[in-house]
Amino acid sequence: MKKLVNTCVIYGTIKVYYDYTRLGPVDYLNPIGNFLRQSSLHKQTQRFMENYLKNGEIPRIGDEIVSDELFSKLVITNILYDYVMNEGELWIKKLDDAVKEFVKNRDKIKIPNK
Repeated sequence: MKKLVNTCVIYGTIKVYYDYTRLGPVDYLNPIGNFLRQSSLHKQTQRFMENYLKNGEIPRIGDEIVSDELFSKLVITNILYDYVMNEGELWIKKLDDAVKEFVKNRDKIKIPNK
């Protein structure tokens, strides 16, 4: 079973909506394993689109993006320029930035042994 997924990614002031085909569950995984697989594949498309936009490539509506890294082609469905994040999106971005900063500095943090 395949299902079309519509999602978006925000980079700076650009919000790009895109579709991809979600792969169906596989028999050798239990339901939790299939959920984790789908979650991982979704995050993979998000990271790919963030890096795509970060490299300065602005797609057009209707463009199909195909990559060896992805399990499905991405079809651009809508693009919002001069996008302003709402309060919830800003909170998530702030949290994400804090996690990235922590990961970057975690080797410098030493927890004393008891």
